[in-house]
Amino acid sequence: MDQRKKKYWLITTEYPPMYGGGIGTYCYHTAKMLQQQDWDVTVFVPSQYSDTNKITTTNGIRIVEFSRYKTKVEAFLGPETSLAFEFANVIREFMETEGLPDILESQEYAGIAYYILQFKHLNYPLFNQLKVVLTLHAPSFLYYEYNRVPAMQLPYFWIGQMERWCIMAADKLNAPSAFIVHAIKPFIPDLPEVTVVPLPFEQSQKTQLDNTTNPRDNWFFFGKLTPQKGIVPLLKGFRELWLAGWKKPLFLIGGGNHYYHPERMDMQEWVNKKYGNEIKAGKLIQLGSLSPAQWKEKTRNGAVILIPSIGDNYPYTVIESLINGNIVLASKQGGQTEILVNKQNGFLFDHNEENSLEKQVHVINDLPIEQIREIRINAIKSVEERHNYQNVYAQKLKVIESAAALHHANRPFPFVTQSNTPQYQITETGKKDLLSIVVPFYNMGAYVNETLESIYSSDYKNIEVIVVNDGSNDQGSIEVLKTLQNKYQFTLVEQTNKGLSAARNKGVQHASGEFLAFLDPDDTVQPTYFSKAINILQSKQNVFFVGCWAQYFERSTGSWPAFIPEPPYLLYHNMINSSALIYKKIAFTKNGWNDAALEYGVEDWESVINLVKNGWRGVVIPEKLWNYRIRQTSMVRNFTREKLLFSYRYIAEKHAAFYALHAVDLTGLLNANGPGYKIDNPTFGTDEHIPFNNNRLIKKAINYIKKKPALRKRALYILSKIKK
Repeated sequence: MDQRKKKYWLITTEYPPMYGGGIGTYCYHTAKMLQQQDWDVTVFVPSQYSDTNKITTTNGIRIVEFSRYKTKVEAFLGPETSLAFEFANVIREFMETEGLPDILESQEYAGIAYYILQFKHLNYPLFNQLKVVLTLHAPSFLYYEYNRVPAMQLPYFWIGQMERWCIMAADKLNAPSAFIVHAIKPFIPDLPEVTVVPLPFEQSQKTQLDNTTNPRDNWFFFGKLTPQKGIVPLLKGFRELWLAGWKKPLFLIGGGNHYYHPERMDMQEWVNKKYGNEIKAGKLIQLGSLSPAQWKEKTRNGAVILIPSIGDNYPYTVIESLINGNIVLASKQGGQTEILVNKQNGFLFDHNEENSLEKQVHVINDLPIEQIREIRINAIKSVEERHNYQNVYAQKLKVIESAAALHHANRPFPFVTQSNTPQYQITETGKKDLLSIVVPFYNMGAYVNETLESIYSSDYKNIEVIVVNDGSNDQGSIEVLKTLQNKYQFTLVEQTNKGLSAARNKGVQHASGEFLAFLDPDDTVQPTYFSKAINILQSKQNVFFVGCWAQYFERSTGSWPAFIPEPPYLLYHNMINSSALIYKKIAFTKNGWNDAALEYGVEDWESVINLVKNGWRGVVIPEKLWNYRIRQTSMVRNFTREKLLFSYRYIAEKHAAFYALHAVDLTGLLNANGPGYKIDNPTFGTDEHIPFNNNRLIKKAINYIKKKPALRKRALYILSKIKK
């Protein structure tokens, strides 16, 4: 009988003692709870500076701190996206040496499981057998709204898209509150089923209440100084109380190094400016960030803890405050309502009711001390009953078992925006498994041999190659083409010069395969590109074309990452290597033809838009499998603003109804980032394309500045002046 311990891998951006916060606290208690239930638990958390893995074991839990720069993808992926890739890389390393875990759990925050789940759904070895549970904590796309972050600005928009996709791609979703499920539903209309599982929490020693003290002598705000945590309406409400004669001070526990976008300053600075008089008068006292031990000491005689969030999942601050016998006054706008019962184990107010906060402050202040003591006792009991490890584990185990049951390797590929998969007859698809590769050719004799060599060196051998000579007039190129035809025996199609679109379309008319690919005669492909793409097309019935990342060569050594082409971003700017895709030919012949009216280029992007509009969805292999030659005289190098404006307008008018469906988001993207043709990569912000910005030393300097209040303040001041 197999006595092997079940393996549970937990990936996270936060884990104590390196990081605090709700996600870190959740991961600490989840790991501890599972370890006590005899799971072999490993926690993966990124190191900020180390280039090697650091592995430690604490209380039976293995912690892997890994380098976030090992694969070097940060050079062409933004910080969050490259971190997701590094998570996938370290998980691959450990699976190759140790085998698969029984379950891998991730947070949705920052989309850290993005590439793990991409590899899973793209049939990568080991990943395709991985069972993934996703726990909803604090989705950026929702919290941007609460914190007044410009959500359509890049890279914020892209981070939200990564999170949305992870939510759609996991085997099973769970969340600590029903509140968060309802809150994200408008952002993901086709949200899969989410199981609510309470947060695990236990402490080593039971709280001993001191009934000789009155907690109402101490009033604390406990949380990050962010709009989402309700600091803005809280301070406004307490100013009204002080003006009306309230004498007690309010203590603020929480860090203020959180950027307040509307005012272009840290929240700490905003509080100091807005409530300077109250601070000078000793009514508002700022304690800054405190460790759990420090804040517990501050409130050891009991306190009223204010948690006025304008929207929150299920803050651990509520649990920690209740278990320590404090009086909690929280807003109704969050998961805390799922444990707090007004006047029984705490108090609730409603941001949507005028003066609700102030009224509840007076209710608490006026209650008999005996009732306050009873509420404190009930507060402790409510946490012990709802959040104890045994109770939570029983519910978590059902989620784990459900993930295993729902996992299957051949499920449809998940997309954020849903559409109906087109219906077609099998007889329309062409010769089974045959890949027809179309090479449009015009005076490219200097390069085409490399192109054909890469095609015929492919590990996918069931191919036919069709070269369309689009009226070449360079005699040297014509001679090269004849020589190569004798060598490779490809099909040569001749036509008068009609342009790139017509040449591609002509090649398709001569293609007889089930699958179709294009490759320009100055580019090359890696040997595995075709086989990897066709594997996906064969296994995913709702995928009809496949792209990859690009490696530049000749005049550039850079890279270009492609992404799953989905609206609204697809309509804003091209996000896939549209001139080197592999298709199920049926999709192209139905809705993929290149439009010759786009004589200045981007005809391949318009083709992708038309495919997606009609339900023929595509994916991207996150590997550099296409080599894209950068030439001084190439069509792309000769784009002008005017050519692009013509092409963008033409595409929008041709697909007006499709654009109209996404008009709100498109307007937001344009207002936040400027014209789409100026954006090359959604993982970076428009102010991040500074040549030295990807330098690791610069990143370290920025991190250093963030940790030094004086330097940070000066840097933000300079930034605000630049942006004005």
